[in-house]
Amino acid sequence: MQAKTFGEKIMARTAYGTRVEGVDVVMTVGDKACRMDYSTALNLAVFLYHSGKMAKRAAGDDSRRLIGVADLTDANADELEAQFNRDRTAVFARVG
Repeated sequence: MQAKTFGEKIMARTAYGTRVEGVDVVMTVGDKACRMDYSTALNLAVFLYHSGKMAKRAAGDDSRRLIGVADLTDANADELEAQFNRDRTAVFARVG
């Protein structure tokens, strides 16, 4: 059996993700993990985003994509009295 080249390895479907551990970000690609401080993670995110946009432009892809990221933990919602906006799209907390 012949060993896979780097290109074949990188083109294979690979699980990836990130998680936060304290003040560090752990990025996982396949079975490898890289721990970095938050500042490095933010710099890496900007570099990847910029390079991705350049590659997309070079590919002639002018489609738009909306990406949203949120922390959906709502531990304080029960103690805060939530008041809905008139159009029911936003919530404001009454604190006081």
